[in-house]
Amino acid sequence: MAVSGARYTHDMSSLYIDHFGLVKPPFQITPDPDFFFSGGRRGDILAALLHVAAHDEGIITLVAEVGSGKTLLARLMIRRLDAQVFAVYLANPCFSRDEIMAAIGRDMGLTDLPLTLEGKLAALSKELLRRHALGQRVVLVIDEAHAMPVESLEEIRLLSNLETAQHKLINIMLFGQPELDVLLADPHLRQLRDRVIHRFELQALQASETSAYIDHRLRAAGWQGADLFSPAAMARLVKASDGRARRINLLADKALLAAYAQGALTVDLAHVNAAVQELPMASMRPESKRRRFHLPLCGASLVGAVIMTVVAVSLLDGLRAAPRAASVLLSSPPKLPASSLPAVADAQSEPPASTAPQIAPSVPAPVVKVAQATAPVAALSVQPPKLGAYVQAVIDRTKVRVSADPVTGYTVQLVAMDSSAGLEQYLRHIEAQLPAAQIYAQSSDYYGKTYMAVYFGYFASSKEAYLAIESLPPLIKANRPLVRSWAKVKLEQTP
Repeated sequence: MAVSGARYTHDMSSLYIDHFGLVKPPFQITPDPDFFFSGGRRGDILAALLHVAAHDEGIITLVAEVGSGKTLLARLMIRRLDAQVFAVYLANPCFSRDEIMAAIGRDMGLTDLPLTLEGKLAALSKELLRRHALGQRVVLVIDEAHAMPVESLEEIRLLSNLETAQHKLINIMLFGQPELDVLLADPHLRQLRDRVIHRFELQALQASETSAYIDHRLRAAGWQGADLFSPAAMARLVKASDGRARRINLLADKALLAAYAQGALTVDLAHVNAAVQELPMASMRPESKRRRFHLPLCGASLVGAVIMTVVAVSLLDGLRAAPRAASVLLSSPPKLPASSLPAVADAQSEPPASTAPQIAPSVPAPVVKVAQATAPVAALSVQPPKLGAYVQAVIDRTKVRVSADPVTGYTVQLVAMDSSAGLEQYLRHIEAQLPAAQIYAQSSDYYGKTYMAVYFGYFASSKEAYLAIESLPPLIKANRPLVRSWAKVKLEQTP
């Protein structure tokens, strides 16, 4: 029976829900405010953020390692804001300086913005003054702010200058990984840095906090018994997780599935050890200890070599034959750098069931491997293969889409490759999960470099495109797709 991508992750965990007497999956990695854990100073920081949004004026930063819960904290804060506070939330902030103001304006209901930056800023100022006169405060919340170009952050500083004689017209909150501190240390951003009035940091959970976190999520999911994890199992999980919420969730979820596969009613050390062995080694190392390749953050993260693999297909075949292999289903998809062309997102409302497109069951997508930024594209000696009829048909469909005048609407960029090698294999994999007629591809030029970009869908608004991303199969979402305007896609098309 076909299931949507949105249900796919839920169905994996649902294998053990009835076995342990739960009512819903306790350890999904998608941010869910219902599972918010106030320990580890999370509750204190949430209260401080709410106070700042309603009273203080200026810029604040919140820094946390990847997978520590900053996105959940941002969404929960927005949910709890007073009625007189209006939040603009940008989930994927890889905007060029020409687009950042337009994205904010659209979220505030401004549709016909001027073309110039000065005109956009004036229109935003007028709207902010109107809201101020009505007694409404406006807070701009930017998630993953460490991925913003310096030029775009400078535009954000200009917003912080908008004020009346007594009050700032907008509060700005920047949520990001530790690289945000490095970014703000750039001499070009010293004026922005000087406007930061508060800095918060989410620390990794301590051992006792990790145990409490696991128990909290289990209780929230309906667990009513004694400790479900044995002391040895809990100690192993605490050590392996490094106190980061996402890794705790992944390990606990896999361990529960391993216990279920053996018919066990408690999770013991062997189950956690099996979960640890299934996670890729890279995901078990703290992000701050890995070697980081400082790509030019938004634009140049497209510089990558695409390597296709179908190993996951054979894994799924093995799962059907071996009970123990059931836990392999929960192996996390690789964390991949976002394709970094300008994106638009709106998380003010939950996706209505009728809005998100119906998407077929998740089939393991090819892994996209991004090469080091230091490897120049010009150095590639392998000539791209001649495009086959199947790929050419997808490209021709894209040309028809962008041939309109004017070009309107939005699409979701799934991936960008530095050549057409492997493009057909990738397209055929995603066609098994997405409507074929809504898949597009073209050769794109971005700052003088040529890439093969793959897109999904046509959407009338950026909000619809964002909702479509939420419903993509998990292994396609692992590439962190971005929302693009078709007008920009057309401008980047190469002959």
